Amino acid sequence: MKLPSDDNNKSSELIDISHYIDLIKRKWLAIIIFAILVTGITVLIALSMPSKYTATATLLIEAQEKKAVSIDDVVGIDANQKDYFQTQFEILRSNQIAQAVIDKLGIDDFKEFNPSIDSEKSILQSLKENKFISSFFKSESDQKAGSDEATRQIVLKLFKNNLSIDPIIKTQLVNISFTSEDPQLAAKVANAIGVAYIESNLDARLSVTKYASSWITSRLGELRQQLSDSEKALSDFLVKEKLINPTDSGIEALANQQLTSLTTRLAQVRDGRIRIESAYDALTSGNVTDVASLSAIPAISQHPQVIDIRNAELEAQNDVNELSKRYGPKHDKMIAANAKLKSIEKQAEEITRKLVKGFGKELQATKQQERLLQAEIQKQKAKFQELTVKKSRYDALQREVDTNREILNLFLTRQKETTATSNYDAANARFTDQALVPQLPSSPKRKLIVIGAFIASIFLAVTFVFIVDLLKSTIESVSDFEDKFGLIPIGGIPVVKDKKYKKVPIDNKLFFSDKEIAFSESIRSIRTSLMVSQLNEGGTKRIAVTSSLPEEGKTTVAVNVAMSFAKVENVLLVDLDLRKPAVAERFGLKKYHQGLTNHLLMNKPIDECIYVDETSGLNVLPAGMLTSSPQELLSSKKIVELFELLDNKFEKIIIDTPPTLPVSDSLIIGKLVDSMVVVVKANSTKQPIINNTISKLTNHEIKLEGIVVNKISFKAARENYSYGNYYGAYQES
Repeated sequence: MKLPSDDNNKSSELIDISHYIDLIKRKWLAIIIFAILVTGITVLIALSMPSKYTATATLLIEAQEKKAVSIDDVVGIDANQKDYFQTQFEILRSNQIAQAVIDKLGIDDFKEFNPSIDSEKSILQSLKENKFISSFFKSESDQKAGSDEATRQIVLKLFKNNLSIDPIIKTQLVNISFTSEDPQLAAKVANAIGVAYIESNLDARLSVTKYASSWITSRLGELRQQLSDSEKALSDFLVKEKLINPTDSGIEALANQQLTSLTTRLAQVRDGRIRIESAYDALTSGNVTDVASLSAIPAISQHPQVIDIRNAELEAQNDVNELSKRYGPKHDKMIAANAKLKSIEKQAEEITRKLVKGFGKELQATKQQERLLQAEIQKQKAKFQELTVKKSRYDALQREVDTNREILNLFLTRQKETTATSNYDAANARFTDQALVPQLPSSPKRKLIVIGAFIASIFLAVTFVFIVDLLKSTIESVSDFEDKFGLIPIGGIPVVKDKKYKKVPIDNKLFFSDKEIAFSESIRSIRTSLMVSQLNEGGTKRIAVTSSLPEEGKTTVAVNVAMSFAKVENVLLVDLDLRKPAVAERFGLKKYHQGLTNHLLMNKPIDECIYVDETSGLNVLPAGMLTSSPQELLSSKKIVELFELLDNKFEKIIIDTPPTLPVSDSLIIGKLVDSMVVVVKANSTKQPIINNTISKLTNHEIKLEGIVVNKISFKAARENYSYGNYYGAYQES
């Protein structure tokens, strides 16, 4: 038997879909039975479930309620807000609406929503009858109050669990659905929820209107008093200040005009005073010595006397100049001309003195006039400022009067509007479709429940089978071994049903029993596999049988395979389990019947140590007496020579060896044989143990002839493809 290659090891790590398909095929009956049981239970449960009916009413919620007149709400909800409709939906789901419908329709009298009706009556009745128990409880009124509140909350919770408010997207419509065992009650409740919502909204608006009307009425008296007080304050101010109409624009304009005129006159007088003061300073500065310097002053140059004296002086000076060209300084005409010039200069000095005196008086007068004008301006400013303050005070009082009057008028108008619309029902919602009595139940969906349970049970069963298969670390059958290890076993042996062998080992008689045909056929199948393997590989004389652990059935396999070969060949069965020999007992001999050790250690003739089974014709060499050093004996040259001798006498030698993992005897024996068969106990030996055994044999370069899966369950044995040739093997033998 060839070990799997690396590629096979890699491929075995992948998910083998065919394995799971085969697993389902093998377990299909259990899966179907489980699904039928679960489905049957589900059918019973579904049939026991009460039918429930769902009725649906459709309500249209207006964004703005209809009004008798166009007035604004004093208190209310802004319908233009984006959360308005969501708020209305939550109001529909509120406890207040639900409780109103419960009270109106008497929902708490229905056992569907008040499951404590019957039990509550019986419990209370028994408590009342038992005086001893009732004495430990509170007063009857306290018990009743607590019980009523608990019942109310239970009814409310169950009621709301059956109520569904579903807005229709992108519309102002909302579906009100209610589910009940009574179809008529379902329709009544769905409609009652809508009616309760509309009435609740109307009641709220009516309450707001009444509150607004009452509040406006109470405020009107205060507003009237405020208006009266403000008007009286305005009137008292006018009387106190002796004002007729301070808002008259003529008085204000006149005061403003007078102040402007005085300011203009003051500016003119100030200009004249500056001009006169400048001329006076020039005249009194001492720089004016003649008419020419006097004419240089701008304020005096235009004076008539200055102009006349200036012209006379120029004329006299011209005469002097003309005469000086013709006459000498002592000439009469020259003397007369100079005398005239001097006379004119004296006149100029006199005029200057008069002008200085005149400008001084004019300067004083101008300054006095300037002072008077400044004083008058300050007086007019004070009067104007006083008038402005009075006007500001008047305006403030007048504004207060106007504001109070406007507020009073607004409240009077609102009072009339509220009174006129107080009895108008402005509903913000209306039914587009009222709920009809449902004719078919909405739940439970019995068909879907049953179908779902059937599908779920199959899925659950398949999942459980997969999980069990994944968690299982033992081998169940031949095909299971092939799936998990990638190796094809040479055969599988079913569990023996005969009760005789439940407590005792299988002897040499079972192979020929008509009651266990499956057992004998499985042994023949193993023999056939070994014969085919020997033909392909050129023949194998020595075959050892081992196992990973004790109690896996290696001795049973060795004994029965040897008897099977004895039908067609001269075969020797050798017991090399020198620590715990079992072959002799299988043939009815004593456990330590003389055998191998007697020959090797005591030189007993080999022919005397071999026992011949009369039934099968099999030659048996028992282990013989116990030895203290079995490994030394198995490793000795004597045993090698013995097997060379036996090869010449027998066509095939089957050897029973100790388990591989507890001791290393089988590894030593592996060097003496041509190949080795490993027995694996189904549903017992763990996969890591099997891997360890195969690895040990491989590492010691011992040829593994194949795997035999022992004690396969009857069901797994029937599915084992290796039994398909039973009858052919039987006829062949």
